[in-house]
Amino acid sequence: MKKIIPVLLLICAVCLGGCTESKEIIGSTEIEALRSEAAAYESGRYFIKNMDSGALEQVFSFCFDEEGRQVYLCEGSQGGRLYSEYSNGVELFREEDGISENVASTDETYARYTKEEPHPYSTGQLFFYIKGYVGTSEQTTDEDGNTVYIHRYDVEKLNRALESPVSEFTTYYAFDSEGKFVYFCQHNVSADTYFEDGTPVSYTYEITLGEVNGISEIENPIK
Repeated sequence: MKKIIPVLLLICAVCLGGCTESKEIIGSTEIEALRSEAAAYESGRYFIKNMDSGALEQVFSFCFDEEGRQVYLCEGSQGGRLYSEYSNGVELFREEDGISENVASTDETYARYTKEEPHPYSTGQLFFYIKGYVGTSEQTTDEDGNTVYIHRYDVEKLNRALESPVSEFTTYYAFDSEGKFVYFCQHNVSADTYFEDGTPVSYTYEITLGEVNGISEIENPIK
């Protein structure tokens, strides 16, 4: 699957030194509750938007069938190329720029998911949060009156776990006046990759949720 978020860290790799660290983080109660709830969703749709370009770059939808198999559809674009990936829990299909394939179960990229072992995108892991790696945290309010928790990560700690180091890594969690989740935003700046003009490569992505526990079927659009 195309990974739109450039620095979506593998939780298992980063947690080795940080997840057990005791530290008071502003917004931790709300964020941990959200991630816990997301891990139990029966279905939903995640929207990933590139805030630099304003483009919706990826939509990930999922549900489970009666046998507990996870059905999902990931659609998006990257570098101007359209792609999609669909799984019914048994068969896996991919399409890129109009060229489709039914991925054989013997292929090294083949994967299928169930309620017991779900796709990581469907479990709240897109909402990045590693308590022991947060350097500073604060609370503010956005222009719509939402409460926003800002976490600036300790990049020295992160870089010890990353293949591509960052010079800045910040996340934003927004909740409305009733405590309901509104959006998550991640901003990171590369420490070793640059644009043609010499400025460091940076990314800002926003993730929102829709149709939580409201999807019963996902059709295969790949022919």
